Amino acid sequence: MKVLAIDLDQTLLHTDKTISKATQDVFHQLKTKTDHKVIIATGRALSRAEEYMEAVEADGIISLNGAKTIYHTQTLSEYGVDPDNAERLIRLLLALPDTYVNVTYPDVILTNNRSLVTGDHVHEYTDYAAIEPFEIAKISVVSQHPELIRQLDLDAYHCKLVDNAKDPNYFAILNNKVSKLTGLRDLCRHLDISLSEVIAFGDDYNDLDILKAAGWAVVMDNASDDLKLYADDLALSNDKDGVADWVLNHLLISD
Repeated sequence: MKVLAIDLDQTLLHTDKTISKATQDVFHQLKTKTDHKVIIATGRALSRAEEYMEAVEADGIISLNGAKTIYHTQTLSEYGVDPDNAERLIRLLLALPDTYVNVTYPDVILTNNRSLVTGDHVHEYTDYAAIEPFEIAKISVVSQHPELIRQLDLDAYHCKLVDNAKDPNYFAILNNKVSKLTGLRDLCRHLDISLSEVIAFGDDYNDLDILKAAGWAVVMDNASDDLKLYADDLALSNDKDGVADWVLNHLLISD
């Protein structure tokens, strides 16, 4: 058995956030012909990843960059933002100029950016007059002043900052114990396998820890050059179904 830990955005998904029929067919073959386990490893919450998990018949998810890991219906681990510090941190972020703040709870993402509230039943608008500090999995920020975000002393809030390679104005703020590797280790412990049995696919900085730790690292052609330095293999770009192409040629045809 091997585990495939696969990022979503700019990796498994096309740029338009879709999964092709060809990719779905490859993963159906993988599930019916092999005992490989498919795990989605993403910065998204479960609610924003479920349709993609169904499309590739995934066995589990490392969500919110490792803040919550689920295998089938079992929650293996959760690491939220410290509730003793959450409200102070959110108030600090809200005081910054030209900055939108999104707060991810188990069932909803609250935001002060009205453009994100599109009727998807995931995002809800708030003016943050009141803030519920418990069960916050992630705080994400979009700011026209990224230098102000980088200057924050997040250690004082027991949090850390995660950059986005494609958008220099976007940041995720997480419990400082959290990374995709945290979730992957929890999953491997549950399955009683080693990290050497994992094939990791990614394109961005939040994938770097699992790419470095996995037994085999597959980096997308659309990734930045510095991430490609850690690749054991390069896949075609996300818009060319690079993950499915690699799976087909290395795990199906080779069998």
